[in-house]
Amino acid sequence: MPTIKINDVELSVTPGTLVLDACRTVGIDIPHYCYHPALTPVATCRMCLVEIKGQPKLATSCTTTVPPAPKDNPEAVVMEVFTNTPAVADARAGVMEFLLINHPLDCPICDQAGECKLQDYSYHYGSGDSRMGEVKRRYRYEDLGAKIVIDKNRCIHCTRCVRFTREISGGGELTVASRGSHLEVTTFTGKSMDQNPFAGNVVDLCPVGALTSRDFRFKKRVWYLKSVPSISRHSALGNPIWIDHEGNQIHRFRPRPLEGKETTHFISDEERYAYAQYNRTGAAPLPTLKGVAASAEAVREALQAAGPVAVVGQGTFGCDAAQRLGELAASADLRYGSGDKTISVVLPKYQTSADGILNRRGFMERGFRFGALEELLGKVQGGEVKAVVLLHDAAFTSIKESELLGQILKAAAFSLVLEAEASSLGRSATAWLPITNVAEESDFIVNHDGELRRYQKALQAPKGVRTVPAWVKELAAVPAAV
Repeated sequence: MPTIKINDVELSVTPGTLVLDACRTVGIDIPHYCYHPALTPVATCRMCLVEIKGQPKLATSCTTTVPPAPKDNPEAVVMEVFTNTPAVADARAGVMEFLLINHPLDCPICDQAGECKLQDYSYHYGSGDSRMGEVKRRYRYEDLGAKIVIDKNRCIHCTRCVRFTREISGGGELTVASRGSHLEVTTFTGKSMDQNPFAGNVVDLCPVGALTSRDFRFKKRVWYLKSVPSISRHSALGNPIWIDHEGNQIHRFRPRPLEGKETTHFISDEERYAYAQYNRTGAAPLPTLKGVAASAEAVREALQAAGPVAVVGQGTFGCDAAQRLGELAASADLRYGSGDKTISVVLPKYQTSADGILNRRGFMERGFRFGALEELLGKVQGGEVKAVVLLHDAAFTSIKESELLGQILKAAAFSLVLEAEASSLGRSATAWLPITNVAEESDFIVNHDGELRRYQKALQAPKGVRTVPAWVKELAAVPAAV
């Protein structure tokens, strides 16, 4: 482990570590635009310049690596880095001036305002005024399709988006054309971003407002939004995401990169645009019994009077929900798992499983058996099981499995379905209870790679809508003595 000095602070790092990453280790944030941990470093923005002792010129910290320690003197300091010298400050101010020469002064109407690196770095490292007296350069309008809007006048040519389409998503839709003052990020003739299932990531990657989302554009100022850590139920591995919400409504999902996990930097467009499913509209759903509104006490009494109970839990819910649901089963062998959605593997590096039932492992660890619904049907038809409680989300169940679950519910003397939104299965059951969705509760999952991932409550559920553990507690309560 070679030893380096950063502003006279010594630390040991792995040989080959980027100087920019080493500076982060000691809490020094190096400004940068083009650098991204999941992309090839190219040193195009020149914002990350640092001074290295013994070198005649400033060096780009995003491409300069720490050399190995000499064998004859392993304790020697192999590199001395300075990030706060006058030369570094002057270089950063110069870079900022060049970047802002042709940049439009349209921050009040720009979607990136409030989370723009150009604004932040201009404030911290810029000169505060402009010497540009000429007319600013203007680019022609270009359409990138139904998902992405490009404003090339704001582009600073960091090429993050270009490298993403080449190195990560693989479509290569974006490229750099022309040279000098005519340089522009554009598309190859006839191409748009519509066919790219990961296109939305270029919006997250863009450090300025050049690439914005048509879905989010002009809808909400980011400083009004609150961000809550959560997971995506629409990825095979429960990708970590941010839920950005305001006014008890979700306005967007964004990837939430985890330290040391390169595969968490990007999410698919299916995951990104799924947020609308978790915004409730209309009147709050009510518990029903035999097709009419009923009290929770009435549902509890009917369940407790029915007889031996089996539970079916879909593996897209949290582990706490699975644990509590299992407690309703008359015996440990009456816990069954459901859910058979698959997700096509587009980027194998970022998706190691095609199984869309992201918490299957968490349910199995709590005694739920998958692939055994035919067995449950036989027990219900034979009278061994009288009541069935189903935790369900129609979006993760195929038509074939839904038909099988429908047969089970129909054959049972009493059936109870717990759902966030009533499906055909819920409406056909004896009783139905409204539960919180993933944005209205806190829980955790164990994904297919064995990683524990937690998610936190972002929205307030409507009155009368409860979490699965809360409903189980109500259903298992002992009636008060008369």
